[in-house]
Amino acid sequence: MSDALLEVLQQVAPGTPLREALDSIIELGRGGLIVITDEERAQEVVQSGFLLDTEFTPQRLSELAKMDRAVVLDPSLKKIIYANAFLVPDPTIPSEETGTRHLTAERVAKQLDVPVVAISAALGHVTIYYGELKYVLHDIPTIISRVNQALRILEQYRGTFDELLGELTLLEFEGRVFPSHLANVIQLIVQMLEVEGEIRPWFVELGTEREMVELLLEWMMLNVEETFELLVRDFQVNQRRSEEISAEIRALPTEELLSSERIMEILGHEGGEETLDTAIPSRGFRVLSEVPRLPLSVIEELVEEFGTLQSLLSASEEELMRIKGVAKVRARAIKSRLERLKRRLSVPEAR
Repeated sequence: MSDALLEVLQQVAPGTPLREALDSIIELGRGGLIVITDEERAQEVVQSGFLLDTEFTPQRLSELAKMDRAVVLDPSLKKIIYANAFLVPDPTIPSEETGTRHLTAERVAKQLDVPVVAISAALGHVTIYYGELKYVLHDIPTIISRVNQALRILEQYRGTFDELLGELTLLEFEGRVFPSHLANVIQLIVQMLEVEGEIRPWFVELGTEREMVELLLEWMMLNVEETFELLVRDFQVNQRRSEEISAEIRALPTEELLSSERIMEILGHEGGEETLDTAIPSRGFRVLSEVPRLPLSVIEELVEEFGTLQSLLSASEEELMRIKGVAKVRARAIKSRLERLKRRLSVPEAR
């Protein structure tokens, strides 16, 4: 969904003055045509009408919509420029619409490249045209139903994500991470981000109704994207920026995303299928991020000095204290936290 369309959806979301006017028009069982543009551009298509230049209020707009023709609002939605406007767009502009109101709306939107809102009197549907774009607003119960369905899928993904991440962390401590282990987590993260990407545009349409489902989404996606970036930093062997690598992985077609070999290739590992049977060391960024109040600058110094998580784990407190920003208390805290984390992750396996 384009940014331009999202901006218009925000203007017609529940809780906004324009949405209040649209709902009122629908409740009255009437149709309507609303063009959002400035007076100069409106004159290209307005053949006749009342030039009002008056303050916009939901009540005033719904009253003016009782007239059969269009209403023109300024882009800030603060003024009503025209009422009962007879629109004559270029008739050669192609349109697949059959009804007069929607045909006119589409042609005006294409000609002026501005948002045009058409309200169907018969169905009570609201259609937004913007340039070449067309979007039909959904009713709130339908959106909530779709969001809840997507959240249920995401909830299942989250459970699997937490489980796989715990297993991966333990394997990192033991130095037994193979490409398939890493790829499984990355593939799941990308799937979760895709579902999130499908849900977020619905929030714009929900407007003030989105608070509860948005909180649920934030909880389910907590630290997911950050984990992705840290995993890339832990296992990349090239000099590319981690953001570029994660973006490339996210853009992979499904078939390539499911290939451990392809993911390893993007991370800089060479050797094709042969690399799939070789354990890959973690640098320790993600595990060190579990240590409370440990600044990223210190984490980077530790990784730079020790190279791998295994080397870091075998380091003494005195060796850790050689790193800038690591005094005795912090060195002890790092050792203690990592030991506790490994012990906690090892408990299920011991049982």
